[in-house]
Amino acid sequence: MDSTSDDGTPAEFDEAALYGVVREAVEDAILGVIGTLLLVGVALVIVLAGVGTMTRTGGPAVTVFGGLVTALVLYLGAVTLGVIPPVSERF
Repeated sequence: MDSTSDDGTPAEFDEAALYGVVREAVEDAILGVIGTLLLVGVALVIVLAGVGTMTRTGGPAVTVFGGLVTALVLYLGAVTLGVIPPVSERF
């Protein structure tokens, strides 16, 4: 597939500019993956802490607190990963 300009001559592109754009795109993608993995790791640790708090025998208040923490972290993780839309987009 040959690219041509409006006057019929072959279209040229600046390889240095293309390299810069591709480099920035790859860098953004790698940073996005690292950020997502860190988010999932932190959310997993907090969910495990919340579940641990719920299962300990500390009374009903501690169980409710652990459940709320677990639910909040699961919601924030799902919103950040794009599984569900945030509350601000619903209203």
